[in-house]
Amino acid sequence: MPCMCSSTACWTAGQPAPYLHLARTFDLVEREKGRIKTTAMLCNMFRSLLALTPDDVLPAVYLCTNKISPDHENIELNIGGSLVVTALEEALGTSRSKIHEMYKTYGDLGDVAQECRQNQMLLAPPRPLSIRDVFSALCKLSAISGSGSAGRRKILVLHLIRSCREMEMKFLVRTLVRNLRIGVMMKTLLPALAHAVVLDGKCSKDPVLSLEGMKSQLQELSTEVAEAYNVIPNLDLLIPYLLREGAAFSASSLPMVPGAPIPPMLARITNGLTQSLKLFHGRAFTCEYKYDGQRAQIHRLSDGSVHIFSRQMKESTSRFPDLVNMIKEQCSTVESSFILDAEVSGVHEELLFTLLERGGKHSSVAIRNIKVDICVFVFDIMFCNGQRLLDCPLRQRRKYIHDLFQEKPGHFELAQQLTVEAAQASVDNSDTLDSMNSFFKLACQSSCEGIMLKTLDVDAGYSASKRCDSWLKVKRDYVEGLGDSLDLVPIGAWYGNGRKAGWYSPFLMACYNPEYEEFQSVCRVMSGFSDEFYKEVKEFYSGDRILPKKPAYYKTDELPELWFSAEQVWEIRGADLTLSPVHHAAIGLVHPSRGISVRMPRYIRSLPDRNPEDCSTASDVASMFRAQTRKMEVSSSSDIQDTKH
Repeated sequence: MPCMCSSTACWTAGQPAPYLHLARTFDLVEREKGRIKTTAMLCNMFRSLLALTPDDVLPAVYLCTNKISPDHENIELNIGGSLVVTALEEALGTSRSKIHEMYKTYGDLGDVAQECRQNQMLLAPPRPLSIRDVFSALCKLSAISGSGSAGRRKILVLHLIRSCREMEMKFLVRTLVRNLRIGVMMKTLLPALAHAVVLDGKCSKDPVLSLEGMKSQLQELSTEVAEAYNVIPNLDLLIPYLLREGAAFSASSLPMVPGAPIPPMLARITNGLTQSLKLFHGRAFTCEYKYDGQRAQIHRLSDGSVHIFSRQMKESTSRFPDLVNMIKEQCSTVESSFILDAEVSGVHEELLFTLLERGGKHSSVAIRNIKVDICVFVFDIMFCNGQRLLDCPLRQRRKYIHDLFQEKPGHFELAQQLTVEAAQASVDNSDTLDSMNSFFKLACQSSCEGIMLKTLDVDAGYSASKRCDSWLKVKRDYVEGLGDSLDLVPIGAWYGNGRKAGWYSPFLMACYNPEYEEFQSVCRVMSGFSDEFYKEVKEFYSGDRILPKKPAYYKTDELPELWFSAEQVWEIRGADLTLSPVHHAAIGLVHPSRGISVRMPRYIRSLPDRNPEDCSTASDVASMFRAQTRKMEVSSSSDIQDTKH
């Protein structure tokens, strides 16, 4: 087991930490399914690093998460499975055909490589790999480009493979193909590091501490670190600050830095204005247009540069040169730095259109020969001139926006809004409900998706990365009774029959449960697809994206003929939601042993700006089930048939 102190570590203080230390931990974690034991193993690994080589903690965290940089930097490893197989052929003296045959048996290229290495005789032991060696090599791989880049990448991969010892081979190869398969996510990793920081500090400064006192400090720091990452998911900022502050680390003290995006706040779904008003009874709130466009987080740095990030926190500045110029023109203070939340939409003669994918070279796109420029609708601000505004109420945050900007109709506008004060916030107040209905109709007439309702309470700030009751959304689809819409992930499929022979149909769709870090099936879907879409999906879900077996974190009683890696998000709309004995979505949240399924599901569109973990959650599905107009009796003894499509 990884050592807990320097006296039992496999290297000495000041030396680079060996990659073997990490690989041994991965091997133990892979065999252990319990979160508590997994956290303890990772904690022990980090304690050794903190005691002997604290500079290696950050690269170790990246290697544990199979990343090499913050997500917003869009840095890819730039190698494929084929290159790794070619390198394994050369390094291990094994033919490609044998590697492919072994892959059919093991279902994992790392296991194949490990088996081949065990059967290989080495003339001399390789030079040990260090954690920083591996991390540095991965960074170099991502930067290699241009003529001859494939050859240079192969040389670097060969060097890494030839240097592997013990179980390093398995986890290095898995890292190269970007599938570590040890089940460790940030929800487990960050508490483990927080525990290590507390224990490291106590061992050196306060060796005598009560058990209750230790538990309290471990829990407090774990909570603070998790909250900090939820707001600022940037390990380059978080880890050094945590190591510097130690047990005194506070999430609210981690500096926000323009240029480093934060996860957007999300809204709860409601099925109508009356229900929304009931939820906000006696609370002041505002209604806003829910624009049909692309969400944009706009950052202005102290040097005057502007950066734009998508909902997925990906850099998209090059796609919106006109928006960059607009921000510079409309900002009233030259020295201002800020982070805005906004929606960007295409416009033409006061009509809104869904914004198309835009190339970086053009400031406008065409829809049927109509020139469409963009308009940005600003609805929130999270940071201004060094001040973190997340804990400020929405009234105050709006004042910052009004002080900073001048509106330019059709180009730069603040979101249309209707304010309802606490005294008027009641379903018994017909004037309030009439005003909201009129506002909702105007939003729909302006081609908006519906409206947002946001509380103005002093204790309701901007909750980054969370779906909160302080923000509600009412979409016209829900009100008009066209069915509920969910953002789901395809996790499997069956082979099509008849006209669809040779394609996949139907698809097995799943929501995400962040508490258990698993995808839970919701329904089969086979409606709404075009022939061209079937061809694209067949091409996309091939090779490494087809899994040899069902992952442990896929929860369903369905048995598709193919399992897919979780990569895409599709919008699915159905007639209503029903309890299911087969699907596991939200199991235990509404019914103790049954999940929730979508009846008569239909594909609407793909959502390329969403990560799989950003899809509808189990709690979203449960909330929609409870909120749907046609209430269903939930009984453990009821015999409810699951409708499959």
